[in-house]
Amino acid sequence: MLSKSVAMYAGLCLLVGGVFTPPNLKAQEAGAKVTPPPKVLVIDLEFLKPGKSGSLHQKTESAFVTAAKNAKSQNYYLASQAVSGPPRTIFTFGYDSFAAFEKQLKEDATGPMAAQLDSAFQADGELLASLQRSVFVLHDDMSVNAPCAIGTMRYFQITRVKLHPGQRKNWEEFVKMWKDAVTKTDPDAHIAVFSEAYGWESGGVWLLIHPMKSVAEVDTLNANNEKFRQNVGDWAHYQELLGAAFESSQSNLFAFDPSMSYVSDDWVKADPTFWNKK
Repeated sequence: MLSKSVAMYAGLCLLVGGVFTPPNLKAQEAGAKVTPPPKVLVIDLEFLKPGKSGSLHQKTESAFVTAAKNAKSQNYYLASQAVSGPPRTIFTFGYDSFAAFEKQLKEDATGPMAAQLDSAFQADGELLASLQRSVFVLHDDMSVNAPCAIGTMRYFQITRVKLHPGQRKNWEEFVKMWKDAVTKTDPDAHIAVFSEAYGWESGGVWLLIHPMKSVAEVDTLNANNEKFRQNVGDWAHYQELLGAAFESSQSNLFAFDPSMSYVSDDWVKADPTFWNKK
């Protein structure tokens, strides 16, 4: 985790979220389906044993994809590989409600895929050093232009914020200032804000998930720093809120992995060359 002093810098450079959307991407997005982020987001985090990544992991994960395709499952998911931090894979699943999440849990346990999933989990488990699942809920009021043509994106920048106990009020005031400044700095930004409802640290953990077409967009994000600071207005108060509310913050990049993902036809149509990659 970053120290508090570094976290203040992250509040400028990493939490601004302002992203330049290139004209060619806008043209591509114009023909792709724009969808909102899920109201309930489930994230499975897998750390692999040394030497068990790459093709070995892709092979075991392909069993899950095959099972889902054979059952014509509507439970789509996205796999992403860490570009920064320890080697790890995240799998993201989206649901409209906790009732929908429960329905999927029951289907996985007793439905037509149950036997295949048991076998796939056993094979995949041999490669894993650890597995962690967390459940998050979306905060539309805190998010910035969250709906996007996600099938055209290739990366996530995920900023994880841990709050000090009792700092919800300061956090909400901070986010209000942050969101207003981001909207003024870059109206094309797409950032979804989630809080952790269930997990190892379900109290005071927030995610700012920012899909990107290219890592090169970070260059423009950094170039917007001064503009963002001006749009904040009361910069001293902004830093005061950040220092009071944040226990820690950390940002990482994750690259979409089509070989381990099971996505909808809408995503595939957005870029068949990428999503049909094996």
